[in-house]
Amino acid sequence: MELFPENSLRKAGQKPIIRPSRQQLLLEFDLNRQAQDPGSLKQQYFLCDPYPPSTKTVSELVSISIPELQLDTHHRSKVLFVRAIDTAIRVAAVHSIVQDDTGAAERLALYNTDVAARAEELLPEGAIFAIKEPYYMANANRSYSIRVDHPSDLVQLSPLDIQVPRGVCANLVEFDKSALDWKKEGNVAYSAENYLAALQAYSLGLDACSFEDITIKHDLLRNRAIVNMFLKRFEQALADAKAAIIPAKERGDDGAIALNSKAYERAGRAAYELGRFQEAEACFRKMQELAPTNEDAFSTLERIEERKQERSSGHYDFTKMSRSANKKHNQLDHADFSSNTTISETDAHGKGLFATKDITVGQLIMCEKAMCAAFDSDKTSQSYTILNHNTKRALTGTQATLLFTLVQKLVHNPELAIGFFDLFDGGYQPKTSLQIVEGHVPVDTFRTQAIIEYNCFECPTVRSSSKAAQKQATSPAGYHSTGLWLKASYINHACDGNAMRSFIGDMMIVRAIRDIAKGEEILMPYRLPDAVNAITQEELGKTWAFKCDCGLCIAEAASSSSQRKYRSHLIEKTRARLSVSPLSPQDQHDKPSLAQVEKLFAKLKNTYEGRSFEYRPRLGLVAPGLWLCQAYKYSGSRDKIIKTAIALLQNLGFIITVAGHTVSIDRRHCQLEGTAIDAAMYAAHAFYSRGDAGFGHQMEEFARSLYMIINGETRDFEDRYKES
Repeated sequence: MELFPENSLRKAGQKPIIRPSRQQLLLEFDLNRQAQDPGSLKQQYFLCDPYPPSTKTVSELVSISIPELQLDTHHRSKVLFVRAIDTAIRVAAVHSIVQDDTGAAERLALYNTDVAARAEELLPEGAIFAIKEPYYMANANRSYSIRVDHPSDLVQLSPLDIQVPRGVCANLVEFDKSALDWKKEGNVAYSAENYLAALQAYSLGLDACSFEDITIKHDLLRNRAIVNMFLKRFEQALADAKAAIIPAKERGDDGAIALNSKAYERAGRAAYELGRFQEAEACFRKMQELAPTNEDAFSTLERIEERKQERSSGHYDFTKMSRSANKKHNQLDHADFSSNTTISETDAHGKGLFATKDITVGQLIMCEKAMCAAFDSDKTSQSYTILNHNTKRALTGTQATLLFTLVQKLVHNPELAIGFFDLFDGGYQPKTSLQIVEGHVPVDTFRTQAIIEYNCFECPTVRSSSKAAQKQATSPAGYHSTGLWLKASYINHACDGNAMRSFIGDMMIVRAIRDIAKGEEILMPYRLPDAVNAITQEELGKTWAFKCDCGLCIAEAASSSSQRKYRSHLIEKTRARLSVSPLSPQDQHDKPSLAQVEKLFAKLKNTYEGRSFEYRPRLGLVAPGLWLCQAYKYSGSRDKIIKTAIALLQNLGFIITVAGHTVSIDRRHCQLEGTAIDAAMYAAHAFYSRGDAGFGHQMEEFARSLYMIINGETRDFEDRYKES
């Protein structure tokens, strides 16, 4: 039977001519559930046209029924009260069938939810919801549904709530449930790891508390605090744990002291997760007073002291940090260090990050834990694709998961939302003012996605120094994981920037490529520039909507159009030559290839003549220069290796001078990439082989310093660059 014949479809603002019955919807929904392939994780959906979230409370809205809904319409100032009448399923969105107080039923699709939560947890069968300012839409398959893109627009209500029409919740609940009953129900849900159900039960228990239920109230708050911890709602967990502390005048026995010890512990852990280490320390000191023999308090206080030291001094054990990170453990326990920087307005690029002190080359500028990160080691990160027809982009894998996770964090952590929504959003309109409505932040999912697109960073799954990460970094697809680092997002782009980022787990490490003066803006390349500047500008424009005006790009623009065109032609010709000329010890006698690359190198070098490139990187010479270093190594030409390696470093903008037995390196205009480490080590090994241990040691230490800046640590340096 065709539920939606062609003439049943109506235009925006109209009502459907034919609406399926409750029984038809349930039958269809059951068939859809049976048709689901449990082995298939791939799910995709379209982001619809942007619309703002509701910023009104349920009580400020006027009730509307399903039969009154109009197609492709956002029903402003209205609220729809419904009950979920089937077991929810997840197919891109979380779907269920809902019924209102008139008995009418319709599909509900809830988007942008926590992918770790089960569908039946998010839309429990029998649960009552208020859908604020509902959006009713015609689907591509000629069906209809109530679509919720902003999770904050869906509010789960207690059946006891006086706002809920009785027809929605009739015969659903026992209206005489006590606070103790709700506590027991919450405990059962908690034991089953159904944290959302536990949260709802504990909240209903608190609503049911009478003035005399002081003990149960403290129990419910303490229990709700731990549930909020599991749900990563740390601000709410902290508030609950503090409220659960029994005042001194009400403490009657040792039992109350033990309960307060738990409350202080949960408050301390929530404060710790929020990075409020002073507050966390105070809570655990209180816990120590109440439970002097508790070993957890001692060990946690030691960790708090480590975090405080990291935050104040920037002293990290990066080797230990690196060894602790793996695919199953990439969300690391460390504090941010950012006191070397401050956010301020720039002359032409909005807000930027500036140095608050003189920073020397290689020094740590900042180390920041991700506000939110999505790693490809999590299987759910590979399941989603969001097709954003507003920006004509497809967000796949971790990019999609990052959106879902961030939305949940922002809804339930208002202080986090304040910092996030201060980030650049590309001029997104209309903006919703940041406020707390019914205990949550109304989060605009579309604006959140816009901010992510302009501010997120790709990152490796484990660490920048791993071989897998370095392979990904040089591939067209780049790193497979994604994260957002709040303060690092203020760092503006420059191809020839003065800083470089690296990653260990979800920690971003930013070091100085060269000396940075107090008050100077921190700049780093969002992506390493291509040897063909037009490709660089195209990629920056497509992804971040700006044209780079750094010193390197200005130097490129100073060349004539014909010269740039000829240079690009030679670069592409050189790339083609190198792609068919792989090197190995067996190819050392391939003189025709060597001669061709040397000839192309000379021609390319001539295109960089002129004052604009006197001290600037000449990126077109980097790839053939590295190839020549390797070719001369296989042929045993030590002097040629040294000469070519030093020339390669100079083509990356390093100015190298030798005075007596000392090598001096000026980094003021350098472009830092892994090739520079390779060049320095080619020179070092050639010097060692020639018997010049002093020069060899200086070049090796130079390479080590570059490795530290690029990777954040020196782990594996010796193994990777030992002479074979």
